[in-house]
Amino acid sequence: MPTVLRQTSAVPTTTPATTTKATSSPAPAPPPVESSACSVRYSVTDQWNVGFTAGVSVTNTGSRTLSPWTVTWTFTAGQQVTHSWNGDYSQSGSRVTMKAVSYNLTLAPGATVDIGFNGSYDHGNPAPVGFTLNGAACKTN
Repeated sequence: MPTVLRQTSAVPTTTPATTTKATSSPAPAPPPVESSACSVRYSVTDQWNVGFTAGVSVTNTGSRTLSPWTVTWTFTAGQQVTHSWNGDYSQSGSRVTMKAVSYNLTLAPGATVDIGFNGSYDHGNPAPVGFTLNGAACKTN
């Protein structure tokens, strides 16, 4: 019986080259800013021809203790803070910044700090807007 040899062609197999790309780890994400980290109640307790006394009650409705804390707001009619208590104020144009003082540096979740100040005005005295606590927007009551 004749012998048949079968010839097969060997097709070289190649593996696609893999390239390794050096990747760096992404920077850790900053902690999320809570959508409403505080609630604010603003009230004018006394007013006269060119001045007024007002109170700002700020409640930390977030989940983190803040130490120290800073509250900011914007006047809309050119009002100026002239003196404050329970907070150290600074003002640049219409923007007021009130910082914690030594005896009330910490504001725990659910806690409230009452800030007071005297101010002056000459174009009416509407309530300020844009309250924030440590940079997070506040809900105004």
